[in-house]
Amino acid sequence: MDAEQTFFEGTEKLLEIWFNSSDCKQSNQNAQGHDLRKISKDDWAELLIHAKCTILSEISSNNITAFLLSESSMFVSSNRFILKTCGVTTLLNALQPLLKLAKEKCNFDIVENVFYSRRKFRQPHLQKGPHNSFDTEVSTLEDTFENGAAYALGRLNGDTWYLYTMESESGMEIADQTLEISDFIFTRNKSGEEIAKETGIADLIPGAAIDAKLFDPCGYSLNGVVDDFYFTVHVTPQHSCSYVSYETNYPKSTYNDMIATVVKIFKPGNFVMTLFANECSPCKAIGMDSLNDTFDGYRRQDCQFCQFRLYSLLFTHAVGYHFPNICSGDDDIPYFRFHLGIILLIVMGN
Repeated sequence: MDAEQTFFEGTEKLLEIWFNSSDCKQSNQNAQGHDLRKISKDDWAELLIHAKCTILSEISSNNITAFLLSESSMFVSSNRFILKTCGVTTLLNALQPLLKLAKEKCNFDIVENVFYSRRKFRQPHLQKGPHNSFDTEVSTLEDTFENGAAYALGRLNGDTWYLYTMESESGMEIADQTLEISDFIFTRNKSGEEIAKETGIADLIPGAAIDAKLFDPCGYSLNGVVDDFYFTVHVTPQHSCSYVSYETNYPKSTYNDMIATVVKIFKPGNFVMTLFANECSPCKAIGMDSLNDTFDGYRRQDCQFCQFRLYSLLFTHAVGYHFPNICSGDDDIPYFRFHLGIILLIVMGN
């Protein structure tokens, strides 16, 4: 079979938008009655047609609804929308329909901030417009938002991480952290929930409700929610293009223990970690001390620290000293060498 026919792009596109309403700003009141969670599941399903993915299931806490998708996940809280899609999905084609839906159903007519990010695609020529290149993605975003800024971190001839965000004057009130990972020790013949418990994934965020699915013939997705917080895992276990991502917005003063645990669970060949925080976030003390963080079995290949108007950004790429090259020999528990991408996005404000 042709390699392109068996290849699946696990690298995910991630869009996060924070909404507000002009009538709330004028009256200096909270956005009562303005709530993205009031949008129906049918409306969300219609929106996702533009991104070329579908809703499989959903779970909710008191403050957030998590949708498990055919390609990754979507998270909806009162004024924050997160869409994460893999494969050859066309996430940004859903941008204008999303803004229209938020205005018509919730009277959200202001975008307070936007974050679009992704790692470098493994086979970018397979992507559909506007995701053929980061330049075309930026052009699409620039057609919609003012005061945007685009960045590339890491090695341009290696593992690059791309970011587009707004130069916003105001901050947000809810923490948002994202953790992504590539490739995985994958166990077949188990339920999604059993895999979460056996691997220790379910214990990463205490008390979270879990919604997980094992795909046929391969693949694994999980969403978890508790209070205002979520986490999600997505696995593409193919030998030629194995990938796994772990993402969370669970607030912590330091993420060293969580990152170390995730690295221990997935045993990546290398990983990328990206951490955002502003002065109101629990881990606001991102600084030079963080540049010295190390993890057993890995050497830091690249580390970059950026200071933006409202938040700081830390980017780290670490490579393992030893890379397993083949399966373990157990047909039920193959080991895949993988790349780990960690993105911790914390955005809080007054």
